[in-house]
Amino acid sequence: MEKLYQPDFSSIFGKRFCNAFVYGQIDSLIWPIFNEIKRSQNLQNLLALKDQNESPRFYYRKINLEDHRVELYSSNMSYGLIQAMDLGRKYGICNQDVISVIELNPGLYKGIFSFNLRKDHISELEELEKKNQIAGIVVYPSFIQEDLTDKSNINLNELLEYCKNKEFFVKIDLGNINLPENDPSFTNYDKLKLLLSRESEITFILSGIDFIGNFFPYYELVKLYRNLWIEIDPRSLGGMTPKNLFNRLFQIPGFIQNTWNRITIGSATPTLEISQMYRGFIESSEELKFAQKNLLRIWSFRNLNRNKSAIFAPKEDPETFFPTKKVSKVKVVESHDEININFKITLRSFSITQVLSITEIIKQTFNKLMEEYPEMKNGILLIRSYHTTTSLIINEHEFGNYLDLHYQFAELSNQDSAQSLHTVNAIENRADFNHFDHLIASNYGSKQILIPIFERQLEIGSRENFYILVTFGPRSISMLFDFKLYKEI
Repeated sequence: MEKLYQPDFSSIFGKRFCNAFVYGQIDSLIWPIFNEIKRSQNLQNLLALKDQNESPRFYYRKINLEDHRVELYSSNMSYGLIQAMDLGRKYGICNQDVISVIELNPGLYKGIFSFNLRKDHISELEELEKKNQIAGIVVYPSFIQEDLTDKSNINLNELLEYCKNKEFFVKIDLGNINLPENDPSFTNYDKLKLLLSRESEITFILSGIDFIGNFFPYYELVKLYRNLWIEIDPRSLGGMTPKNLFNRLFQIPGFIQNTWNRITIGSATPTLEISQMYRGFIESSEELKFAQKNLLRIWSFRNLNRNKSAIFAPKEDPETFFPTKKVSKVKVVESHDEININFKITLRSFSITQVLSITEIIKQTFNKLMEEYPEMKNGILLIRSYHTTTSLIINEHEFGNYLDLHYQFAELSNQDSAQSLHTVNAIENRADFNHFDHLIASNYGSKQILIPIFERQLEIGSRENFYILVTFGPRSISMLFDFKLYKEI
């Protein structure tokens, strides 16, 4: 259902991401522990670790890669991120363990590599990148007792610079693994705040969060820093079901508004199946408000596509869904005192209801016209929509406000028209059932907008942006831009 009411995300995330559904969903945390994969000595040592009750410290299901491929497919996942764990000890998960999985199915698996921050790993990372698709790196500062804010650590700072240039995310594991020698002071609030302030151009992902215990200081950081994301995985369940975990998170005031575009979800396979995390997520989001449910279901498993889009191939050409299809100059009429130039604008919506931003089309068309007529200074622009289920809107383009507008209209158009008179056969001998689409177009916005042109500038308020509301889609629609430019007499 959320596919039928998604916004045009190009005005939020850029042209490549107008349609989120051209990108696959991602399981963001998978350990490279499968039956047929040869294990490094470090990994063997990790799996051999026992606690005081002689229980394994690192639990895993015994599955093979074919089993896992089916698990991902059945849960509608297109990719899995295989993660290493360099703890600077004789136990852990080596980068070679990750590579062993990726090599068997590079289309399905991408790598998250791990490094000891006390050594120089740039040359190693460069070699890894030549042969593997890298989504990001992961560090375990609380296990290796490494200060991520230490300016004197040349190796760390070079690694962060490399990640910034390559658009790799940096996952910071908070140490929520049942392993010894964990010092949480290395991932406390103050350390992370300083790191986030210094490295504002790097995407950091907090992993292994205790959502019951120490979550809220980290949540404050998420609200403060747009480069901080959250990973949700089974290590955080702590006696809850996945549904209970998501319920708890979604009920935190402001959580969805602050994080819907900065969440990743992992299964920690082979600890748990991604199907259980996906089911819990769907069940929990079902009771949410229309906008929140749609946004979470669209992006929670897709957000990482935006971080390193080059390694996650779209299933369709994103250009197909970009709203602007054609801008054509159709008529020029000149008299002794003015010039009239008409443009026909062809747009395309790709969901039932969409609010499409047209601000850039207006500005680009106007700027080209000013280049063509450098002597013209003043005039007026008429923008008109032709269709009875469209209307023009002026409002602020803060992305939260834009999404609120979009989903309000989408929810209104989602109402059942069965009791309306517009359900009878129309004159064109077809059944009509879109009463609410016509109602929305009549009650909101207008069919045309006038924008003054003064001293070669469009007179637009600093917060004003222009949209066309399109219901009863997907469809192609036409608009008129009529420029009237006055000659100086």
